[in-house]
Amino acid sequence: MKLRSYCIAYHDATVSAAPEYKTGGIHPAYELLFLASGSFQLLWLGEKYEVSPPSLFILTPNTPHDLIIHSKNAVFWYIELTGVEEEPHLSKLQNILLWNRLQSGFDPYFTLSPLMERCLNEISNMLDMKIHDQPYGEQLLLLNVRKILLMVSGTLELYGKDSKLSNSNAPPSGYSLSKDVIQALARYMESTYKSKITLKDLTQISNFQATYLIKRFKEETGFTPIDYLLELRMEAAKTYLSTTEMPIQKVAEETGYPNIHHFSGEFKRKTGLSPTNWRKQR
Repeated sequence: MKLRSYCIAYHDATVSAAPEYKTGGIHPAYELLFLASGSFQLLWLGEKYEVSPPSLFILTPNTPHDLIIHSKNAVFWYIELTGVEEEPHLSKLQNILLWNRLQSGFDPYFTLSPLMERCLNEISNMLDMKIHDQPYGEQLLLLNVRKILLMVSGTLELYGKDSKLSNSNAPPSGYSLSKDVIQALARYMESTYKSKITLKDLTQISNFQATYLIKRFKEETGFTPIDYLLELRMEAAKTYLSTTEMPIQKVAEETGYPNIHHFSGEFKRKTGLSPTNWRKQR
């Protein structure tokens, strides 16, 4: 496991005219996001987390996320990591979904352990010290990260052994983490359908084998993953064609097709009409 980047941030609304501050993005690495103080809302994989610090979130590679700060002052840090997929509990999206939900009230009895809070605060102090300028600084930072991931894995292992969680917060009938993963992948495609998305991308995000992913996705949605993506693109294209004067080339670009010929062929295969003729009939 290696560090990719890291930063601690101190938000002060007095230097901004906006009532709230929004940050986030997408990157090809795992991210530890520690919300130390303030009032936050995190949007990730179609889920909305209302957060009461201190809270630690784990974000998977290539998944868009937005962090909204509602308070006048806030402190948070992030650390991007490569090689996390080697950690058995953290390589599975369903485990990360569970962990992140625990940060936002999924189990009202859950709190970060005192030992984990201590490690998180140690990282805050290290980042304040401009750790990259310190002898062995990044190696020591990574040691604390490993401690935290060990405690996260231990918590997830305990929850896996005790599915009861608590009587007041038992999952609803039919609850399934694999179902949650499928729903998360569907929301991911809904928010990124303009981008190039392959079955390999989805298997990497979910850590499901392709055959199992296709089977479970079709059970939940009625579509294979790629057919679901194509359906999203087609519906978006129909909306552009029927409600705007956008040129066909631009419609193709806005719906994730590499060129107008690919788009026109796919559109005609799905609707029986070319995009131009379909638009004329609206």
